[in-house]
Amino acid sequence: MRLIERSDRMFQRAENPEIAASLVSEALRNGGRTKLGIDQLRTSSAHRSDSDIVAAVRRGELLLVIDQFTSFGSSFVGDPAPTPEPIYSPPKEQWPAPKPRDDLVFAKSCVPGKWCKTDAGTTTEPASNFGNVMVAGAMLFPSASTAVATALGADLALGRMAGGGIMQRGLNWVIRGAGGPASVFVLGMLPAKMGDGTLYTDDQLRGLERAPTRVRFQFRRDVEGALKVYGIHSSASGDDTVRTVQVTWNADKTAMEGKLNGITIIWTPRLGPLGEMPPLIYPDDSGARLGTILVHPIPDNTDSQIEGLPGEDITSDDCILVFPVGSGLKSLYVVFSRPIGGDHSYYPPPKGLTAFPDTRLAPRKTPIKGGGGLRKRWKSKDGIIFEWDSQHGAVEKYNKRGKHLGEFNPETGEQTKDADNTREVEP
Repeated sequence: MRLIERSDRMFQRAENPEIAASLVSEALRNGGRTKLGIDQLRTSSAHRSDSDIVAAVRRGELLLVIDQFTSFGSSFVGDPAPTPEPIYSPPKEQWPAPKPRDDLVFAKSCVPGKWCKTDAGTTTEPASNFGNVMVAGAMLFPSASTAVATALGADLALGRMAGGGIMQRGLNWVIRGAGGPASVFVLGMLPAKMGDGTLYTDDQLRGLERAPTRVRFQFRRDVEGALKVYGIHSSASGDDTVRTVQVTWNADKTAMEGKLNGITIIWTPRLGPLGEMPPLIYPDDSGARLGTILVHPIPDNTDSQIEGLPGEDITSDDCILVFPVGSGLKSLYVVFSRPIGGDHSYYPPPKGLTAFPDTRLAPRKTPIKGGGGLRKRWKSKDGIIFEWDSQHGAVEKYNKRGKHLGEFNPETGEQTKDADNTREVEP
């Protein structure tokens, strides 16, 4: 700091006169006339006494200015840095964590109107709205693939009949445990995803024994005996849960196996350590006759499974296949068909029980013996359970706790077999 004449001030910053007088007085007491630059003032000012100088500072005739750097001994003191203006940072809003959904499903229609919704559809729509669908039929292996089939213990190949887009990572499907090449048909569906958090992940499916889905499929034959596939909108109030099957690696990890009810589906590389197995096409035009597969709503108070059609001689069984961690395969919905089996006749279930008019359709729960799928079920107003016996064309009657009460003729109500105390079903 230094003193200057008032008339010499330009853009230099000067201290307040009172503060300056105090600082100058202290500096003069410490012999600071030279440091204050008094010897550089005009002659008339330079010979003033210390008290005159302090008085001149207080009156504002002399100004105490702050240089950018003022030397005091060997150090320099610079102007203090200006205090930066505070930057306003709004407080971070704490977004609430999303609530976990309790209505997750395996598959649903992925049309725009279903965003974040998992309710069942109410109109007929193409199966492609739910994902990629492929239908395959069992067939004999070509001679070039028999060595691989033998090594895998496979009985039949699966040839594509219609659709596609589900053969993940270049794997072929073969089956073990089927009857004959004309006896088994398989439909697979790889569900489409909307990214709205409404579908189960593969990790979640690995921990479930059953999972709800908003679509299921069945194989049926029409009145002319042609194979048909029917899709069904499955709702939470009906049969919407499907069992899960955990697919596992075989012993030498050359293939993966999914054990279903009576058959095993095997996945193996088209070109793997056991040899080459190219993809196959089903030999006839059954796929072309399938047409567009549609998914239908089920009207209220009707069976959640499509009624048997005339000439029907097959049954369907469905499940969700969940693949091992690290396999890179996404979970699939699969339904397969096969003959009812055995040498007995098959009696399709009736639409209603004439002898028991107060019964209403109820969700199916009991597996069909020797076939697949679930028995058609009715319940009376007081909770009595009736289930269809497709082998004998009769209904099995159970009390509300699931204890067997006997077999009855559905038309006349006549009891045809006594109660079997060893038999019971899930109520």
